[in-house]
Amino acid sequence: MPDLILHQYALSPYSKKVISIFAFKNLAWQAVEQPVIAPKPDLTPLTGGYRKIPVLQIGAHIYCDTKLMIREIEKRYPDAPLTPPALLGAAELLADWADYRLFSHAAAPSIFEIGELVPKDFLADRAAMQRPEVLAAALPVDHVKAQFVLDLQMINRQLEATPFMLGERFTLADAATFHVLNFACSAPSLAAEVNKHPAIAKWLKGILDMGEGQRSDMQPADALAVARDAAPDYTPPADAIEDEALPVGKMIAIKPNDYGQEETVGEIVWVTAEALAVKRTDEQVGDVLVHYPRLGYLFEARA
Repeated sequence: MPDLILHQYALSPYSKKVISIFAFKNLAWQAVEQPVIAPKPDLTPLTGGYRKIPVLQIGAHIYCDTKLMIREIEKRYPDAPLTPPALLGAAELLADWADYRLFSHAAAPSIFEIGELVPKDFLADRAAMQRPEVLAAALPVDHVKAQFVLDLQMINRQLEATPFMLGERFTLADAATFHVLNFACSAPSLAAEVNKHPAIAKWLKGILDMGEGQRSDMQPADALAVARDAAPDYTPPADAIEDEALPVGKMIAIKPNDYGQEETVGEIVWVTAEALAVKRTDEQVGDVLVHYPRLGYLFEARA
């Protein structure tokens, strides 16, 4: 049975980002279908509250946020490196731009156009996840769409010069940009804008043609059983540090600093300069170790 379990759903753009990396590395993995909107009763026992999709599960280790998932996949499966070291910093910067700025320009116009494809409560659910100022920035839709068109022009300039975003091969920069443009193409008007740029359309098709790696499907109850039957490894990584603001043994609440304000509460097991892991216990799965990046998250002490 593959070690990699991805909790996802078919329309999730960020799931496509991770799946494109599974495809690039030709990895075996199992897909667990999660609901598009809350509640997510088969995810909460693993994360304790975090409900963004995807979530990566490896035994009793739970990885939140695609930034951290991809680093873990790279560490565990180094034989086909995703990004050459000389390009890694540039790839991470471009991925951050794509995940936030580019996605913010694509999301609102896309969702308004594909309303019939999502559950009727989808918009209300996503609005509840957002801070008011974030919602305000997504309107008016015509302005945001115009910004997306300008983004396409920048992307096209690169892809007219090189086959991929950072040169001759697929990297993290491609995975991050791909998932946004692939999602945008579900909206007819945005797909039409993408197709005005042949270099982008060719690049998109090439990534889609990579497939999904060695995918098999798993039932949510079976994924919970995997976590219950496994034991977390609490060994700190080699780059673990002492941080007075996040001391080992302290109970903390973790939540994103952008949207999706549900909290994970747990005991700090180890901290690095870029990530941390907290232990939590749930009656359905026992002890799990939940991993978070530090970038993009708020941490609050709990008694």
